[in-house]
Amino acid sequence: MTRPTTEALESLLRAGDPLPPSDALGREIRASDARTRGAIAAASRAEAPGIVPAVVGVHAVYAAPWGPVHLAASERGLAALSIRQPEDAFHADVARRLGGRLVEMDDDAAPEPWRATLGRTIDELDEYFAGRRTSFDLPVDLAGLSAWDRAVLGGAASLRFGEVTSYGRLARMIGRPGAARAVGGALGRNPVPIVVPCHRILAGDGTLGGYGGGWTGAREDMLAIKAALLAREGVRVPAPLVG
Repeated sequence: MTRPTTEALESLLRAGDPLPPSDALGREIRASDARTRGAIAAASRAEAPGIVPAVVGVHAVYAAPWGPVHLAASERGLAALSIRQPEDAFHADVARRLGGRLVEMDDDAAPEPWRATLGRTIDELDEYFAGRRTSFDLPVDLAGLSAWDRAVLGGAASLRFGEVTSYGRLARMIGRPGAARAVGGALGRNPVPIVVPCHRILAGDGTLGGYGGGWTGAREDMLAIKAALLAREGVRVPAPLVG
């Protein structure tokens, strides 16, 4: 079993984005929550007449074992992977975060390198679900996320295939003991689940905890997907105490 590549982790924890001091953490988390709540509304506002937004990403649909998953790639890497989200909401959410619009893979406006990123993502997901891959070798684009969110996701990305931890332990891992709830919020804003494995974070008693943030779908359905991902990695839930 291998850890995520240096390339993938460096794209998560960018230089020049230090973790905010403790007294600023609450303000940053609230700001991130506000951005998340306003994502679809902001992206759905009417564009100025005559102005066509720039193309910032390419969209494709992946057939996961439980149904369609929406993917988007940008010039920087895989920008979004969304479970159980309607396509129009996915487009609006990613367009708001990246500051432009998405086109389909077969659109003439789709740059070849971006299409190649989606093709590589699909291949690696196929290998993961077939049991032939234990880590992803993909650059990711976390544009629009705060330093706090990237720190939490960087901690999650360091977990090996089949390795789990708790929200509280992850908070301690990144130097913020006692911030388990804030860690959960950041994981809920993960734009590239599975690739950045937030499914490997459990409640302290070894139960599933939560899964997903703004994704559409009943909580029970999302938790069933989380349990299925963990089962593929040999993790039985409830797991031994991970708090």
